[in-house]
Amino acid sequence: MWGDVTPAERLRAVTRRNVDDDHLAAEAADALGAFASEPASLVVACRRVLAHHRAHGALWWVCARILAAPDPAAAARTAARELHDDPTADRLGATLPILDEDEVVAVIGWTAIVDDALIERFDLDVVAIPVHGSDPVRALRRRRSDHTVRVVDEWEAARLRIARVLVPALAIGPDRSLVPAGTHDALDVIGTAAGETWIVGGVGRVLPSRIYDVVIASTRDDEMVEEISLQRADRLAGPRGVERAVDAVSRIDCPVVPELLRPLD
Repeated sequence: MWGDVTPAERLRAVTRRNVDDDHLAAEAADALGAFASEPASLVVACRRVLAHHRAHGALWWVCARILAAPDPAAAARTAARELHDDPTADRLGATLPILDEDEVVAVIGWTAIVDDALIERFDLDVVAIPVHGSDPVRALRRRRSDHTVRVVDEWEAARLRIARVLVPALAIGPDRSLVPAGTHDALDVIGTAAGETWIVGGVGRVLPSRIYDVVIASTRDDEMVEEISLQRADRLAGPRGVERAVDAVSRIDCPVVPELLRPLD
């Protein structure tokens, strides 16, 4: 695919990708692996791509894994493979319950993980709720599934019988999660209309506290994201299935590397 394109050109192509590109982290891992033989250049490359996509938790995970590895090229290949093979969607789809006739599943915004989870769940009535940080209309135009999805605001959703609310996570820390801006208010409006709230985070979203704190500091001026407490969620849906948040965040596979603790500016 890349032919004679140089590593620097590949990196520039990655930095130009949209922040909501579902393949961004895997593509970044592939591009960063080309810098493995030059440690100083690898650090610069990681910090450069993160500076363009500060809210992308899986990208921080990729960079941390590569920089901490004795063999960065192998770590890059492993990270890309784990992202491509992320089982979160399959496990989420298998865990969503069979609903009563008038119940719905509500999704904050729309993501590829949720879309893939619903590919074979035509039994579910699904609504997508737009918030400031996530426009489901645009995402639904490029979905893979043929599932019918209604777009409703949070006030209309509050009048429905919601069995589950699915909240996409950009990054997850020990007790808080980075989510699309407007999620907090939407959950407040929905209130008791929801049976359970599940935070959905795929491979690489759960970060150690020191890395997560840097992510939050880096996105302080980003109006498209905000934090919510993990206590607002009943479960966390990830690569190990749907489980308690405390269990998910206790198994962090992201190292803390000094190169990522300094401000990106």
